[in-house]
Amino acid sequence: MSVKRIKKSFRNLLIAFGFLTILPGLGRISVDPDEIGESSAFFPVVGLFIGLVIYALSLLRGLSPLTISVIICVSLIVLTRGMHADGVVDTFDGFLSGKASKDETLAVMKDPRLGALGFVSSLCIYLLKIVFVYEVVLRLPKDPLLYIALPPMLSRGTLPFHAWFFPPARVKEGLGKKFKSSVKLRQVVASFILTELFSMRPGDIRPLIFAPVLIFFWIGWGFLCMKKIGGITGDTMGAGVELAEVFSFILVLIIVI
Repeated sequence: MSVKRIKKSFRNLLIAFGFLTILPGLGRISVDPDEIGESSAFFPVVGLFIGLVIYALSLLRGLSPLTISVIICVSLIVLTRGMHADGVVDTFDGFLSGKASKDETLAVMKDPRLGALGFVSSLCIYLLKIVFVYEVVLRLPKDPLLYIALPPMLSRGTLPFHAWFFPPARVKEGLGKKFKSSVKLRQVVASFILTELFSMRPGDIRPLIFAPVLIFFWIGWGFLCMKKIGGITGDTMGAGVELAEVFSFILVLIIVI
């Protein structure tokens, strides 16, 4: 691999961190919209980093499992600067508004005001996340790193497939459309391979099932978005990450623990 290729890969890694987390990434350096899509190959790395942070939090002593679970869920919001949480609120404000047309639903989603339906939906999702994280923390086996760190990595590592596979809902340019249009098949493949590599455990093939199952989750979520608004947006992708994370904790409980 050439030095130029290495520098490009490192730049994309920093872009991925800056895009998905509260970490500065490239700071004030301007980033081309296409580079955000290129950086999606490194989304599993960012997800694993987030997973390692919450794994460290799961090791806190002197606190109850419930308290640790709440701390973990709050930390997930802080680490991602609430970007996915904003997507949850906006998406369900629109999807549950009862608006018949795609344009009306998209208009509700774009409205910066907090709607009751979005608030209640996000409250339910985060309560579910706390409950399932609590169940995982309560039953932590000998290898807690696997069970705590995997869900954030799985939900983000399989997102590029969703962005590549489904069309954008909005005709006009937006961050979601720019990201979606710049994700290519090579990023999807690279991200999936990294996700599977990070899931590997000696003598246990069960974790390798997670990423393929998450792909089916993203397909289902994508078709729901198609039905409601004719495609996907940045908000629906953010909401999908939160839902995929909850789903991943459920898979850990069902398949492994």
